[in-house]
Amino acid sequence: MGSGDGVRNDSAASVGGHSVQAGHIHGDVHFHRGTEDRLVPRQLPLAARHFVNRAVEQDALTTLLGGAKTGGFVLISTVDGIAGVGKSTLAVHWAHGMRDRFPDGELYVNLRGFDPAAEPVKPTEALAAFLAALGVSGERMPQDAEARAALFRSLVHGKRMLLLLDNARTAEQVRPLLPSSPSCLVLVTSRNRLHELVVREGATRIALEVLTDDEAGQLLARYLGDERVAAEPEAVRELVRHCAGLPLALGIAAVRAAENPDFPLDELVSDLQDERDRLDALDAGGVTGVRAVFSWSYRSLRPEAARMFRLLGLPTGPDISLAAAADLAGMAPREARALLAELARANLVDQHKPGRYQFHDLIRAYAAECAAADEAPTDREAAIRRLLDHYLRTSHAIRQSIREHERIFVSELPSSDVEPLSFGDEAQRLAWLDAEHPNIVAAIQQASRQGFPVHAWSLPVSLMYFFRLRGHLEVWIDTFGLAVDATRRIGDRQAEARALYGLGIGHHQMKQFDEGMRYGDLARELFEQVGDRYALGFALLAGAEGYTRVQRFDEALEMARRGLELQDEVGDLNSQGYGHSSLGVVYMGMREHDKARSHFKEALPLYREAGEQFGEAYVLNALAGLDLEDGDVDSALATYQEALQLRQAIGYRRGEAQSLRGMGGALKAAGELDEAHVCWGRALEIFDEIGDAEAGDVQAELDRS
Repeated sequence: MGSGDGVRNDSAASVGGHSVQAGHIHGDVHFHRGTEDRLVPRQLPLAARHFVNRAVEQDALTTLLGGAKTGGFVLISTVDGIAGVGKSTLAVHWAHGMRDRFPDGELYVNLRGFDPAAEPVKPTEALAAFLAALGVSGERMPQDAEARAALFRSLVHGKRMLLLLDNARTAEQVRPLLPSSPSCLVLVTSRNRLHELVVREGATRIALEVLTDDEAGQLLARYLGDERVAAEPEAVRELVRHCAGLPLALGIAAVRAAENPDFPLDELVSDLQDERDRLDALDAGGVTGVRAVFSWSYRSLRPEAARMFRLLGLPTGPDISLAAAADLAGMAPREARALLAELARANLVDQHKPGRYQFHDLIRAYAAECAAADEAPTDREAAIRRLLDHYLRTSHAIRQSIREHERIFVSELPSSDVEPLSFGDEAQRLAWLDAEHPNIVAAIQQASRQGFPVHAWSLPVSLMYFFRLRGHLEVWIDTFGLAVDATRRIGDRQAEARALYGLGIGHHQMKQFDEGMRYGDLARELFEQVGDRYALGFALLAGAEGYTRVQRFDEALEMARRGLELQDEVGDLNSQGYGHSSLGVVYMGMREHDKARSHFKEALPLYREAGEQFGEAYVLNALAGLDLEDGDVDSALATYQEALQLRQAIGYRRGEAQSLRGMGGALKAAGELDEAHVCWGRALEIFDEIGDAEAGDVQAELDRS
């Protein structure tokens, strides 16, 4: 209006907020406030009906909201985890409980970062939806992405609002949607770990794990009712185990069970017994099935990372190292590390320890399925062979390094381009075996099943000393049983003799002497037939110890003498030491202590010159036992201590416990009962730790004293 219209603007300087300036007014006057002030958006999706309280994670979000020192920065939290672990469910559930803390409303968008049928939502599209919810009409909607973001920040400035950005794929997808006001809280869920938001925007990361067994049972009870769950506790435990704590899988399984309330849960469990069929049984169809959900993440990977994901589905061990994954894929560790990092960001694998990766059980099944569908059979076979070569060549090199003085059972390795890993010292070599032996055992089983017989028998042979050192006796027997089967399949009689020898020793270590002698007899027959006199000597000496344990002394003495003769022919110091040691064992069993002591003392310098510390410690422990029986307590204590220190130095846990047990007996004989109890207690801990039956004997000694 112009000044000549005779209108005076009395409110120009004093009225705040909205005002209407009018000249002549006719009819009714209606005052309308802007829509952006009138609307309070409440966009949260419906909260899940069945929810198990994620107390730790909810407390973390509440603490962030109530107690964080923002310093003027926006409060941001990211919740990440594997597909189906319940990220969105947690976020929505918590947000519903906090609605009164956000009087200006909440905004929600599903960014569809891993949608199988649609492209991820662009930030421009998400901003348009937010602006519309805040009352911005179409004609006022900026077209430029930066302008939309600026208007959005202006409209939410100073407001107490919650923004739930669900299923984000990248930090770049999220960043334009962030407000600038510290009065807002932004909650982001993603299968990927959005480290960039943590680093640049100071976001708090919450990693959502699978449910515990108790939580999983509670979730099933929400679906099926307490009575049904309580009526079939064993089936519920199996159902929880097969679903591996994944809420999505549990929900699908529970829905199937609820559809048939009269069917026992055992029937559903039976559908889940075979891991290969587990995804089918848990597939609810469409995009809600486990298979479909996992496929969203898989399809988002680069081709190289997708191949790595597929190949990781082939091994059956509990985890895999960076070096093993690199050999599995036939690439350099640097390349493998980058691909594994991509899979970790996508929450398809978890780097649970530095340089070690593992799958969620159901993702492993899906990866194996992808490998079967997308990898040629020849490529799958080549990858498994490379992994088996990785374990075999490295474990063989370690055995050769640690047991370089031992000539027995040196297997010829299959040709391969895979190079063994190298280590700085024996401690590092044993650390590798400690970390990898569960994977190697799984590899032996896989080699046996899938037609790699040379690996199936060579791997147990390469681990025989390690099994003895660490007391993995049941695994020893199981793997050598597979080794015997493998050698018989390929018709290698010398390899069969080696496998039978190892199986007999394993049973002997388990105090299953009849079985040990049976396999030992078979091994000796084959060694004689193939003319391997060196190995035959070892087998005779091992057999002599076994026959001594069952008090068949005449046969034991004959075997030990013949075994020593063969080792003298060979002229190998370690073998000769073993010969005298075995004779010492036989004479000790016969209660001829002087003869036993004489042979043990013959063995000791031979073992020391050969560098055979395992045998040296064994002889020292035996000499200490003789001293104790003969009443020389001081000598027994000193010799037990020497054996103990040596066994600790080489990492022989079972031997360490045996020496501690002997020391306890010597201390008791010396009248030092408290110190004896300490030694027995330490021995009992080790025997219990490795699952050795001798734990019962030690406990009995403690109870008696």
